[in-house]
Amino acid sequence: MARTPDITSPHVVTYDGLPAAAGGAHSLRAKRPDEAFQRLQSFVGACTEPVSPAAWAFEISAGGPPAPTARAVALATECFGGPRYRAQTHTEWNVPPEFVSHALEALIDVGPEVTTHGRSLAALTCSTPVRLVDPDTGAPYSDITPDAFGHFAVDGYGRRLGASGLRATLGTAASSLSVWLNLPADERLSPGARHLQGHLPFRLSAKHWRLWRPTRSGDAYRATKTPSPLHDRV
Repeated sequence: MARTPDITSPHVVTYDGLPAAAGGAHSLRAKRPDEAFQRLQSFVGACTEPVSPAAWAFEISAGGPPAPTARAVALATECFGGPRYRAQTHTEWNVPPEFVSHALEALIDVGPEVTTHGRSLAALTCSTPVRLVDPDTGAPYSDITPDAFGHFAVDGYGRRLGASGLRATLGTAASSLSVWLNLPADERLSPGARHLQGHLPFRLSAKHWRLWRPTRSGDAYRATKTPSPLHDRV
């Protein structure tokens, strides 16, 4: 059962980049998956602190050229063993953190192959919950946590208010990053947003910022659109 939010909790501003209706993710603007990985790691190292270890997976999509697909499957099986999941659309392998470099090498070996639908033939995905770092202190915001907002469920996909998260897809044809960011709704907001923007290879959209406040009854939170805290300074 969800906890009742504390109405004295601070307000919070979120960035949803990008919602499924807007394409689902920002492009990492790198042709090679290893270059995209370096851009991801640069952002993660400068702006976040992991809450738990990242979950890595190697995916091969259906509908690709037979020979490159067979080579990708052989490389994945050699590196990671049997797949953890098979479906009509794709096959998926677990990737232990110590084997991430092997997965990147496999993607490079496959080359810039795509499926008949234009998707990357193979991709390395990463999902991880994080806390954003206050650029003034170098430490995570102490008051932006799921506990501070009663573990309020934002949607039916497991996202909680106060809990930031990342999902990256490093593919043979394209790489992207989906972010769910939670920032304090006070004087720390603009410096924090500028810090994030300064370490990202794409421009944060002005349309996907929301301010969350407790409802009058104090048993939930409601969101309203709010202007980008970046203004014209990026």
